[in-house]
Amino acid sequence: MYRERTSTLTVVSIVLDVLLAGAAFFVAYHVKIRLPGDLASLGRISEYGWLLLIYLVALLASNYLHGFYTFGRTLTNGEILTLTARSTTIVMLCIMVVLFAFKIQSISRLFVVMFGVVHFLLAMLAKLGMKNVTGRMQSQGFNTVNALIIGTGPLARRMIASISSRPELGYRLIGCVDVDPALVGTDVEGIRVIGLAGDLENILLREQVDEVFFAMPAHLIGNLPRIIWACEEIGIRFSLMADFLQTSIAKAGVRYFLDVPLLTFSTTPSQVGQLVIKAVLDRLLTAIGIIVLAPVFAAIAIAIKIDSPGPVLFRQVRSGLNGRRFTMYKFRTMVENAEQLQEELRRFNEMSGPVFKMARDPRVTRVGRWLRRTSMDELPQLVNVLMGDMSLVGPRPPIPEEVERYERWQRRRLSMRPGLTCYWQISGRNEVNFAEWMEMDLLYIDNWSLKLDFVILGKTIPAVISGRGAR
Repeated sequence: MYRERTSTLTVVSIVLDVLLAGAAFFVAYHVKIRLPGDLASLGRISEYGWLLLIYLVALLASNYLHGFYTFGRTLTNGEILTLTARSTTIVMLCIMVVLFAFKIQSISRLFVVMFGVVHFLLAMLAKLGMKNVTGRMQSQGFNTVNALIIGTGPLARRMIASISSRPELGYRLIGCVDVDPALVGTDVEGIRVIGLAGDLENILLREQVDEVFFAMPAHLIGNLPRIIWACEEIGIRFSLMADFLQTSIAKAGVRYFLDVPLLTFSTTPSQVGQLVIKAVLDRLLTAIGIIVLAPVFAAIAIAIKIDSPGPVLFRQVRSGLNGRRFTMYKFRTMVENAEQLQEELRRFNEMSGPVFKMARDPRVTRVGRWLRRTSMDELPQLVNVLMGDMSLVGPRPPIPEEVERYERWQRRRLSMRPGLTCYWQISGRNEVNFAEWMEMDLLYIDNWSLKLDFVILGKTIPAVISGRGAR
């Protein structure tokens, strides 16, 4: 009965989308021809039937790909709003591409935009309304999905709690199965254990099951191939809880590598769109910065050459993304043989961990002291950002020798591209001990967003001006 009702709801959704698009087309047309002056110019509505047809084909395809006809049951109101906007935007772009590619000048672009906007508003209201109505009906037992959970432990209990808290989704738990015979007949969070996982084939044939959720620990994963095969053979949807490995930090996601489905765990940010924008802004802002600051670069270079013998730039190998080594550039702030002298000064190190920092370091030149206090010695790293080895915001790149002495949990700070500034830079720099520094970098990675980058960039300027923690 579930499948028949699901098919009916899918047909209703498709018919509703067609009717809404037609209504939006009609409304947009009559609003357009009532605009003042030349804005009202438009042919007969029958002349634009082909435009409505293309719009409908693109709309139905886009809605299908966005899951409206397959997983609409579990979409939140926010997801419906976002996906409707995305789907409408894609359809509008398709229409614009067709008009541009075939050089069709007879179609008013304003009419097309009005059509898309009206359709988005109607579709959003209709889909939210339909979700509300079907949610009420499903909470009363209409079009329910009979679900079976494999497992009785913490993962299974979490799944039961999630399903029980959302009755409007229409999921009905018919029971659990486990590998322990002693648990059969007992209850887990009010759900009966109806059998053993090894007898799943018979249970699926005996019970009316629409979907199976696998919620067992990884050490019992040996049963998984047989379970998937049983569900596949009978034609029942199988879902694997993405956190069955019980990771504490990594976020799980499903993706395809060529034609191979993969369940991927990653601790790095997964907002692809925002990461692309971050990369573009890095290059754009850096290129502008290098051009604007060119006179400053020249003045600093002259000051360094006058103050002490040696090159203007200091080159040092650093560890970047996932340990990749690259040459980082800075304005030279120390005497020419500074690295050779460091071992003699090791006992004066004031930082914990593998990092070397020393107040009133005798190797620092007069100009170098001023450059460090203002952080202007870091300016040549804009070249590193332009080359893609660094970003404007990110954990500071360490020396490979320091990385070799990291504890394992500290290595995770290399999982994101290093940057010119970070939490450490705006939090007192050398006043922060090494462990706190590492924790700040991991906090940045775990909570990364474009907004956070802009916040750190905004706080970097006053931090640099104050010179707090600079040495």
